Amino acid sequence: MDNMNPNDMVLCPYNKAHKMLRKKLQQHLIKCRVYYKDEIELLVCPFNKAHLIPEPEYVQHTKSCIDRRIIAHYQHSAPAELNEETRHAKIESEENWDDEDAPDYNPEVYVATANVVREAKGLFPSQRKAFAKEERKRLLNEGSDDDRDHDHDQVKKVPAKSTTSRISSSSSSTSHRATPYNVANRRR
Repeated sequence: MDNMNPNDMVLCPYNKAHKMLRKKLQQHLIKCRVYYKDEIELLVCPFNKAHLIPEPEYVQHTKSCIDRRIIAHYQHSAPAELNEETRHAKIESEENWDDEDAPDYNPEVYVATANVVREAKGLFPSQRKAFAKEERKRLLNEGSDDDRDHDHDQVKKVPAKSTTSRISSSSSSTSHRATPYNVANRRR
C-alpha cells in the first residue's frame, strides 16, 4: 500500500472515519446509505452519483462540480460537420429486408435437407424405429431400404430339409446384428 497514489483514497460522506479506494466508494455508499439513513440526509449530485452533499451546500456544489464541465462540454459543443473526407458513397446491396415476397424460414425444412442428426421425441417405439430408419437412409444417402431387405430375405429363405439342419445353417451364417459390448463392471 506504500506505492498508492494519495488521490486514489477518498472519505465516505456519511462517516469521515471510513477511508477507502476511489474504486470501492460506490459499493461502500450503498451500505452506508442504509446504515445512516435516519441520521444524515445527503443529496445526490446530478453530474456524479458518488458525490453526496448536505442540503445547504448542494446549490454551490452543482455550480462548481468538477464533473459539470464534462457535461457542459458536450451540451455546448457544435455538432460534427460533414465534409468530403467524412462522407462516403452510398453502399448498394442486393439484399432487401423489406421484401415481403421472401419465404419464411422453416427450421424443419432446413433440418430435413441439412446434414444434421435429428432426434425423435414423443413418438411410440414403432414410430421411433421407423424415424431412425428414415434418418439413417437420409444421412447415408442410401438407396431405398427395400432393395437391401429383399437381398437379406433371399439369404434367409434357403430351403432347409430338417430342423437340425436349419439350426446348424442359421448358426453358421453370419449374423447381421451387432454383438453387444462387453462391460466389465456390469451387474447382472
